[in-house]
Amino acid sequence: CVAEFSSEEMDLDLTPPVPVYFIDCGPATNELVEGAPQGQEVSDNLHFLGHYGVTTVAGLKVAYLSGKRHPELFEEEKDEVDEDGEPVSGTTEGAAPTDNLKNRYGIQDSSDDVLRPAAVSHKFSSHKSAGPSWEDLKAKEQRVAAKKAQIFADGCYTPLLIERLKEEIADAGGVDLLLTSEWPAGCLKGVPQAWPEEVEHRKLVKSAVRLCSSQPVAELAAAAEAKYHVVGLSGVFWRRPPWRHERRGEVVQSTGELRCGACRMIAMGALDGKGPALLPAAAASSTASTGPGRSTGPSRGIAAFVSTMGGASSSSAAATPAAPPEKQKWLHGLELDPNALPMGADDATVSPWSQKFAASAGASGNSSAGAAAAGSGSGPA
Repeated sequence: CVAEFSSEEMDLDLTPPVPVYFIDCGPATNELVEGAPQGQEVSDNLHFLGHYGVTTVAGLKVAYLSGKRHPELFEEEKDEVDEDGEPVSGTTEGAAPTDNLKNRYGIQDSSDDVLRPAAVSHKFSSHKSAGPSWEDLKAKEQRVAAKKAQIFADGCYTPLLIERLKEEIADAGGVDLLLTSEWPAGCLKGVPQAWPEEVEHRKLVKSAVRLCSSQPVAELAAAAEAKYHVVGLSGVFWRRPPWRHERRGEVVQSTGELRCGACRMIAMGALDGKGPALLPAAAASSTASTGPGRSTGPSRGIAAFVSTMGGASSSSAAATPAAPPEKQKWLHGLELDPNALPMGADDATVSPWSQKFAASAGASGNSSAGAAAAGSGSGPA
């Protein structure tokens, strides 16, 4: 399971029919991490993986990260631009100078009075609320420094945890599954434009990226080069076209070329049937799906992810008594060989975090500008 597994009132007196392994970013994340940072079996067949790490589940190498990005300890993330050139995440980049001063010094007024000398602006600012004092700013600085020295703080992960997890991933010798609640920031880069029948669903995906993406998770995705990256939190089910690895692959003996595999990102949908409608007669919620893993032999594992979505009723159906809508289930079985390298894909894109992607984007922009210039100069003399 990924995303908000816990709730304010939880009843863990249950026994799933198959082993269930979960990470969490719900209300009880801090309590789970404090009680068992390295994970534990909370009940029969129900396993909390822990705050972070790399472990083996049913023969598969699984890297995992509980919690969300701590809002005080990471830099505010920059704009992400989708395939249509539209920003899909908030940013302060491009803000007015007075807004930058407000962000940096805690000034709460956006008028040009903040740029005037004190003697001139005093008579204009007597009725306005003052910003935080030096003592308040110093106390906040000390509080942030103390939290940065921790692995987990306030139910959220810290920069120190991300660095530790990167080290564990580097020492793991290859990751089969990467489990995070948040989406990797930038994951829409390189994705082809949606087909007409996919436009409405793609709008939900863009909203999910804006609300649920994280730059630290993007760094983990780029470092792990996993076979599959499973995310949740948004209530949107989406399979991104695979992105091509840059370091993990096999060398072709005849040419010496490194042939890299690809990572397949899966955003899990809903479990309890609540949330925005994604498909006809289906809905999703902000809590994510289940992910039991079971072994089928000593050298091969199957990871199964199940998302249960409640049927949405129409207004005409609501006017007449009808049977309750049946639950719809989506099952994605991944048969993975832990001893094999990641497979390639014909529809794979360049990695969203690759320098090659930035270079290709710049080249396409330059070629477009050149074509426009050639077109403007090709008229009759």
